Amino acid sequence: MSLFEKISHQATTLTPSERRLVENVIDSPTTAALGTAGELARAAGVHEATASRLAKKLGFESYAAFRDALRDEFIATRETATRFEKTIAESTSDTILGELARVETQALGRIEEFITPEQIAEAAQILMSARRIFVYGYGNAEVLALMMVKRFRRFGKDTHQLDTDPRGLAEQMLGLDSDDAVLSFAFRRPPRGYAALMDTAKEVGAKTVMISGKLGALLTPRPDRLLAAPRSGDQDAFQTLTVPMTICNAIVIAAGLTAKKESLKKLDRLGQLIERFE
Repeated sequence: MSLFEKISHQATTLTPSERRLVENVIDSPTTAALGTAGELARAAGVHEATASRLAKKLGFESYAAFRDALRDEFIATRETATRFEKTIAESTSDTILGELARVETQALGRIEEFITPEQIAEAAQILMSARRIFVYGYGNAEVLALMMVKRFRRFGKDTHQLDTDPRGLAEQMLGLDSDDAVLSFAFRRPPRGYAALMDTAKEVGAKTVMISGKLGALLTPRPDRLLAAPRSGDQDAFQTLTVPMTICNAIVIAAGLTAKKESLKKLDRLGQLIERFE
């Protein structure tokens, strides 16, 4: 079990102080892996003993063992990204566009620290194997939800965007069954209706896939598949959808590869239908 999975499994048992520590680790895993328990605690504004307690709660004998796991999971894959970050850190820009491009590039360069190709393939397989796909995005995530609905419809999948109104959402979930899959998004906080949606899916045996930012490890109830990577920018300020959109596009490409011939056939048929209707 990866460190990220261990955190996710313990999400419901974490105290507020431990959650702050986890958020710091998720946001800057390399810094946490190279620092001491005291440095991590000070960065999160909690007592040093909290770091040791968190390590033991996650199944490690000591904070040192927890830090070793961080190093094994993140440092080994950071060499190329670190060099690239150093290169762009030495560049300067007086324009909004240049600065945005810089921070987006940094965030995109870190995705593979948090999400593996195997996780992308598993999420794609769940969605392509489902009889119906229900996509739930609240707030800014509605844009991503609409994109995924359109992409999977092009594969011939029976795909629906879920209503954000509680009553409408309840009506759509009335017929949910074990052959279906639910794809959802969560960034700054769990979207309205998230817990009810996950509980309903679990009751009927429907598979759930979640695309999230650093909040992901703390989500409860847990989805069946979680794809979480930090977005660019300050958590308390403006953040874009570039990272989650990249994750979405990776899932779409992986989904097409799971049934390559059938997917191409559907897309060819779509082209014929577009010509007919236009």
